[in-house]
Amino acid sequence: PPPQQPITAGCTIAPNPAHPSGAAKHGAPWDAPPRRHPPPEHPPHSHQLHPEDYYRALWYLILCWLVFCPYLAPLLYPTETQEDQVHFFTTADGARINLARYSAYNATLGERKQSFTAPVILCHGAFANRHTYDLGKGRTSLAKFLAERGHDVWVLELRAHGRSAKPAWLSSVLSQGTRSDSAWSVIKYIEQDLPAALDYVKRHTRAAKVHWVGHSMGGIILYSWLAFHMENARDFASIVTLGSSLDHPRKAPPAYHFLYVPRGLRSPGLAPFNWANSIFAPLGGGVFDLFNGFQYNSGGASRASDIKILLANNFESEPWQVVFDIHTVFSKKLGMLHPVTKEPLLPQLNHSLPVPLLAFAGECDLQFKPEAVSRTAHHLAARDTDRFVRYITAGKEEGVCYGHYDMLIGQRADRDVFQPLERWIVEVDQGQHWYPDNAYDAAC
Repeated sequence: PPPQQPITAGCTIAPNPAHPSGAAKHGAPWDAPPRRHPPPEHPPHSHQLHPEDYYRALWYLILCWLVFCPYLAPLLYPTETQEDQVHFFTTADGARINLARYSAYNATLGERKQSFTAPVILCHGAFANRHTYDLGKGRTSLAKFLAERGHDVWVLELRAHGRSAKPAWLSSVLSQGTRSDSAWSVIKYIEQDLPAALDYVKRHTRAAKVHWVGHSMGGIILYSWLAFHMENARDFASIVTLGSSLDHPRKAPPAYHFLYVPRGLRSPGLAPFNWANSIFAPLGGGVFDLFNGFQYNSGGASRASDIKILLANNFESEPWQVVFDIHTVFSKKLGMLHPVTKEPLLPQLNHSLPVPLLAFAGECDLQFKPEAVSRTAHHLAARDTDRFVRYITAGKEEGVCYGHYDMLIGQRADRDVFQPLERWIVEVDQGQHWYPDNAYDAAC
């Protein structure tokens, strides 16, 4: 007989169907197997992915891109500049600066056209490096364009940009924004990097003068240096600027205001412009590219593929102090101020520049409008003649709307900018003798 169920006062115990005693009550034999329920359709440890798993993975990818984009973007959009030689020199305050040399095309020592062509120094703007003038093989390159036409081209990278040495100590970076004479500021570009680069190129080539080509801040620092020391103009055969001015229309362009930081909120450290541009490298030239219009015009002036390479490789971090100093260009009354004395620079250059000046502007350049570029150029020139000052709005006759960087990476930049620039250099050099008779004995 089945075992007796224990008697518990005050409660009823339900029989277990799997137990012989419970099975017997339902007419089943005592040795009948227990009932088995079908397994659930989705076991608790199933490997099937749910939509939330995909969303989580997507967010992880986005987070990784936001953190590591300055390192990943150059790997996704690689490029190599095409210089023939890489030079380094040291400034008076110890900064190690890079110069990339593009030798005259198919020229050998004794055959290059140095006897009448002065060397050309190309200087990038704020937050940029050497890729401004060379996006790589098969792409737009002002440096290569000039070298192929017999010019000795030197691309300068200011301190802490590109191959030039970065500040050695974290304290030198953290001090940025607290004093204008810190190790990394506009005044250092003007008083240390620029004259040291000029002296190095002249000594290395034995040239009496050089041509200076500056984009954006690359033109501004030269204007500023001449405002401090106009006697230094004797070192230049000519000056060419692309999107540079020392003042601006009374109403600054709206796109520039996002760089402005109120004085009370200014802090030391770096403005992470390379990080911001790297984020949008995959979107370069597209609908969601936030820099479209401010840096370039993808509506036809520049290719999307070139814009992606530019965003991934060209831009650098810059001290906030540099941003503050350059932002004085947009002062409503005085224009750009001296970084230390805070005196306006433009009045000091009132029709005093004895060097031929060519100024390019872009109709769609929101940072330096054509009227500002033209006014600065004509204000500087000692004589208002076509020989001494010339102003060109790039692509205006063809109806191409050039932005700030389109003048250097645009699809038609070689025709609308490079060719007029090269003709200007040849015109200035015509009949001149920039080198001593034994210049060919100088070592390369």
